[in-house]
Amino acid sequence: MNDFKLDQHKLKTGFKTPDGYFEGLADKVMQQLPEPQARVIPLYRRKPVWLSAAAAFIIMLGFSIFFRSMLFTTQTVQPDAEAIENYLVYQQGISSYQLSQNLDQQDIAELNATIDVSHISAEDIEDYLSTEDIYINE
Repeated sequence: MNDFKLDQHKLKTGFKTPDGYFEGLADKVMQQLPEPQARVIPLYRRKPVWLSAAAAFIIMLGFSIFFRSMLFTTQTVQPDAEAIENYLVYQQGISSYQLSQNLDQQDIAELNATIDVSHISAEDIEDYLSTEDIYINE
């Protein structure tokens, strides 16, 4: 058998493309494809559109109810004089000194006008001062 060297012998394939084949190939293939038909799907027939619209409506309704309830609950109601008096009487941690720190001159004048000091004796005043934690700096 003879040695066959590929670099010395040139072999020809048996295939040859016709002239101008690749130039018109794209046009020929596009003509053979079917035309795409656009499907029109109306939005009102799709379930996700209705579901998302319903969810948005429920969320907006919930926010409006929440903000209205917040609007009505932020109004503060001032307690009446009796409730304040009961609070101060039954509050153990507040001394008379702390109460006097929060009173202004108008409050003191109103208290003096409502208190009748004519029936309080000197002994009652001494008893009160002996039981209270009052420190006098001299």
